[in-house]
Amino acid sequence: LIGLSVLFLFSFYNPDNPIRDKFYWWWVVHLWVEGVWELIMGAILAFVLVKITGVDREVIEKWLYVIIAMALISGIIGTGHHYFWIGVPGYWLWLGSVFSALEPLPFFAMVLFAFNTINRRRRDYPNRAVALWAMGTTVMAFLGAGVWGLLHTGGPVKCRTHGNQLTAAH
Repeated sequence: LIGLSVLFLFSFYNPDNPIRDKFYWWWVVHLWVEGVWELIMGAILAFVLVKITGVDREVIEKWLYVIIAMALISGIIGTGHHYFWIGVPGYWLWLGSVFSALEPLPFFAMVLFAFNTINRRRRDYPNRAVALWAMGTTVMAFLGAGVWGLLHTGGPVKCRTHGNQLTAAH
């Protein structure tokens, strides 16, 4: 978080240059979402799944490492899907769109793995509402950030949706 704050200060160094301002702004926003909130969501989800389902902690921890790696790699490269009007090479928009669409997949895979393990073991878990909430949260994150984000991050669509309500809604 301190690093993101320092990175945001660079946008104030030359406030007369809107390109530089937006470049740093998108980096701060994207690294805040993918570098902080997705990792917190993954850690809380792993904790909940270990506590309520009885799934082996080692297996969930391995999935959490995969989530961290995929969230950071796809989040950093996925920042490129915001570079529509700031003058960077055009390949960043497509590369960013592809990697941005991959961001919610590890969360969805972790919950599917946990619930498939429960079904195979035939073990009852004590709080079904929490388990369904965890599953629903990841499904909605996958649909909202993944599918809805993918639909409007492609180049021909992004030039008409960038910066309007569709961007904020996903």
